[in-house]
Amino acid sequence: MHSASESIGTIAAALAKAQAELINPEKSLLATIRPVSPREAERTFRYAPLSGGLDIVRKSLGKHEIAIVPDDCD
Repeated sequence: MHSASESIGTIAAALAKAQAELINPEKSLLATIRPVSPREAERTFRYAPLSGGLDIVRKSLGKHEIAIVPDDCD
């Protein structure tokens, strides 16, 4: 049981270091919300693609030797 506690401590420390390095992805995409009624104005906003966020997370976790295992069980 002692080795499990050491493993959890090692993983927790690596995750803490990885989290400290995470940054927000660049908001490079633009979306437009069209009004449903004539009284409403059209709205636009910028957002980041999911792939940009995943790249940042993978790089940070990989640097600290933490793997991501996709869950393909739908």
